[in-house]
Amino acid sequence: MQRQRRAIRSRDVILRAAAQVVDRHGLTAATLSRVSKQAGLSTGAIYFHFADKDALASALEERAAHALDELAADRSRELAPALTAMVDTTRELARLLARDVVVRAGFQVSCDRAEGGVPVLRRRLTTLLTQLLEDARSDGSLAPGVAVDEVAATVLAITVGVQILARQPDTARTVALALERFWQATLPGLTDGARDAGP
Repeated sequence: MQRQRRAIRSRDVILRAAAQVVDRHGLTAATLSRVSKQAGLSTGAIYFHFADKDALASALEERAAHALDELAADRSRELAPALTAMVDTTRELARLLARDVVVRAGFQVSCDRAEGGVPVLRRRLTTLLTQLLEDARSDGSLAPGVAVDEVAATVLAITVGVQILARQPDTARTVALALERFWQATLPGLTDGARDAGP
């Protein structure tokens, strides 16, 4: 049991070190020797947990995907109007991207691996946002005539901006303020004429 706990702790240390390297230098420059130096562990210790750099990158992407799934689960349990749930989702994701280097690096890995295509995590986020907007249309918190796909694309673009901003040190407050200003400017158009004005 003690050995298992030590192995889990060691794996977490490696993931956090890999996240810090990816966050600073990008996936291409995140060599296993650089990660081992950041973690204060031997390269052999990394190979004990991860077969190669690709497996380590996958683990980071999976952590970020798990965080996104948890956000979706939290929103599905909310009793608030769906538009409120969408705004809350973006706020929580911005907070995670600003404060959790592992989640942020997972999104970065997803972008770096996309090779010009749409990153996996962005696709998942788009699906979540679209579902929340469709739910908002159903529950009356979204104004009639609002194009769901256009709003989802705009919110996704803001989230990408948040992801980029969050890579700078000490930006949690700046990111939160930028997002709040976006919602202050955008929400009136999304709720004008809606049955439930939501957020």
